[in-house]
Amino acid sequence: MSNITVLGIGRLGLGLSLLIEKAGYNVMGIDINEEYVKQLNNKTFKSKEPEYENLLINSKNFRASLNLEEGLEYSDIIFIMVQTPNSGGNKFYDHSIVSNLLQKINEKKVENKHIIIGCTLMPKYIDEVGSFLLSDCKNTTLSYNPEFIAQGEIIKGFLNPDMILIGTNSHDLEEILREIYSKIVKTNPKYCIISPLEAEITKITINGFITTKLSFANMISDVCDTIGANKDKVLDSIGSDSRIGNKYFRPGYSFGGPCFPRDTRALALFVDQNNINNELLLSTSKYNKLHSDFLTQKLLHENKEEYLIENVCYKEDSKIPIIEESAKLQIAKKLVQHGKKVTIKDEIQIINEVKKEYGNMFNYIIV
Repeated sequence: MSNITVLGIGRLGLGLSLLIEKAGYNVMGIDINEEYVKQLNNKTFKSKEPEYENLLINSKNFRASLNLEEGLEYSDIIFIMVQTPNSGGNKFYDHSIVSNLLQKINEKKVENKHIIIGCTLMPKYIDEVGSFLLSDCKNTTLSYNPEFIAQGEIIKGFLNPDMILIGTNSHDLEEILREIYSKIVKTNPKYCIISPLEAEITKITINGFITTKLSFANMISDVCDTIGANKDKVLDSIGSDSRIGNKYFRPGYSFGGPCFPRDTRALALFVDQNNINNELLLSTSKYNKLHSDFLTQKLLHENKEEYLIENVCYKEDSKIPIIEESAKLQIAKKLVQHGKKVTIKDEIQIINEVKKEYGNMFNYIIV
């Protein structure tokens, strides 16, 4: 097994592809964007994601293609890393892209394949929908292997996992994925081998729990600010209890995005749909917004005519142009609504994204 296929080589899919290639495998990545595929193959693709350009330039056995059939023939191990965007409503995660892809694979009636979905799914998708869409494919498994990785730190995340989550009913695939990851990771992760349904629940639950922890920390942070206590010392002391831990337990602007808020809302929906009270998760999201209001009021008490806000990506100090769920931008907007002038200072790629969404609401300084 030296050939691997990755269907969908956007940010996450490309990172996985390049790391698998570096680990010694031959990798074919499939995408629908002709210009992007051309840039990958001639190694002119530019990215703000750390290590991507270096990995691509030094790759020898990675090739991109537009041809799905070619990708299906290339390997019996096929990762699917397409988008499952937030669609809202009762489904929350939009499975249309991955479902259309599974239907196309089924039309080819492939045999003896292991198909592994790496993008976020709502629980029950694989058992109730995905497996059905592959019903004409003989001896073909459908499994779930999601990642817990932040944009801007994709390579770091792949290399340093605490755990590898594998939702599969195939012992053969379990061993194959263990072998692949053992050649990639720098840590000694725990391998959680469970059913696809259990993995679907686990994925969104981990992010839901982290956001609850972050929201709780921000609530205590706000109390400390209100009464004059040192929030950093208080939270550090609380986190020193091993049952709580210091990781992600510190003052911040919010619990960030885009994955944390999405998965928290998705988990709340799933819990509610199964007749379990989801108020704990709803409160987590609610306090995340209240915390931004609290920080806005702190700034307004400074009574400045103009405010400078820097590093407005959803993740502190990230260079990746993603502003979805950026608490700093929400605070900046609230300041403008209170009649204040606000200048956003950041790198050009992030400023461009802010301009697309907020136009002339702010003044801008390009770093």
